Amino acid sequence: TKKGLPNPSAKAKTETVSYSAAEKAAMAKEIKQRMYALFAVLGIAIFFWFSFHQNGTSMSLFARDFMDTSSIAPEIWQAMNPCFVILLTPIVMAIFGSLSRKGKEISTPRKIAIGMGLAGIAYLFMTIFSLVMDYPSGTEFKNLALSVREGMMAGPWVLILYYFFMTVAELFISPLGLSFVSKVAPKHMQGLCQGLWLGATAVGNLLLWIGPLIYNATPIWVAWAVFMAVCLVSMGVMFGMVKWLERVTSES
Repeated sequence: TKKGLPNPSAKAKTETVSYSAAEKAAMAKEIKQRMYALFAVLGIAIFFWFSFHQNGTSMSLFARDFMDTSSIAPEIWQAMNPCFVILLTPIVMAIFGSLSRKGKEISTPRKIAIGMGLAGIAYLFMTIFSLVMDYPSGTEFKNLALSVREGMMAGPWVLILYYFFMTVAELFISPLGLSFVSKVAPKHMQGLCQGLWLGATAVGNLLLWIGPLIYNATPIWVAWAVFMAVCLVSMGVMFGMVKWLERVTSES
């Protein structure tokens, strides 16, 4: 054999690790706990994306029907979200970093719960505004006389405020949720579990039709109230699981 080249006849010794029955049971239990925690967060993620991605459905319908679209097309309002992402990401990350340096770091499960609360605030605002304005359903509003509709139009500040809260909620949930999946998922199931996170996003998107259905069938405040309830209930459930999720995360 030439110098510097590996010798094919030399077999590397492989060490085999054997586990006792008790150790195997403990490992299986830990994996189950991780998967339970993962599916709990995936359930919350479904409801978040179901509410957040209304920007492409019922919120665009609101921009079309209840706002003056002579200068800004309804679909352009969706650009508020990426604009706020660019503006707010450094601020939110700076706040997280400052809290971490002070020893007051907020855990990922708690951040997700807070994010759901912020999304709930966005829809609480839309609910109250639509009630005060006495808005009917989208279908009924379009059938009103033009002069009546013009007197009920919402100002641009309404969607600006809505997208502000929803974007901050997204920054609390979207990147941190994927980080949580990476921490909790068993090492041999990392790819599968990250795929499940994307699957939860897809399921949330599959439910988007519910928003326009309610929007066109009832006074629009009902649609916003449904999304508000979904977000606030999810926040409550998440806060109820925080201690358990923090423990599972710390053990990962």
